[in-house]
Amino acid sequence: MDWQGVINSLDSLIFQETGQHLDNLQTAILRGVLNGHQYSKIADDYNCTTGHVKDEGYELWQLLSNLLEEDIAKSNLRATLERLGFTNPQQKIIENSIQIGNLNLYGNPGSQPKPSASKTDSVKSDIPLDDPELTENQRRAIAKLTSFHLTPAQIAEALGLSLEQVQHHINP
Repeated sequence: MDWQGVINSLDSLIFQETGQHLDNLQTAILRGVLNGHQYSKIADDYNCTTGHVKDEGYELWQLLSNLLEEDIAKSNLRATLERLGFTNPQQKIIENSIQIGNLNLYGNPGSQPKPSASKTDSVKSDIPLDDPELTENQRRAIAKLTSFHLTPAQIAEALGLSLEQVQHHINP
């Protein structure tokens, strides 16, 4: 499997959170681990020590664990990314955004399209749209998407909620 799209997605998410892109060694570690290579092979390919690759890998797993709110390690990286949908064939990298299903994450706020008024494009919610009460999972999702600097309209579209529900939760 070509993992470059997954690495690009992770780089975009890391940049949104930290303002920094993956460096060459971090990219090599991700590519190597996703392709089943040992740290020693990655170190040989990158012309550094295995210990250095292990140290950098540990820091990278901590960063990804915090960002994705999942326990990430070399041993579970591939399975976790697949479970979280990073390898989903519906995932697309489009210019300066990442699209996963109906969720669009934009790196440049100026590149955001106008929200669609079509009800057929929205994701089904597990509560009626006119019900102001949100589930705990929806509240957490709104908080997480807000931390990625998505607009209330984008969050509402991604979660299949009304704009009023999202705005009410953000500004109680």
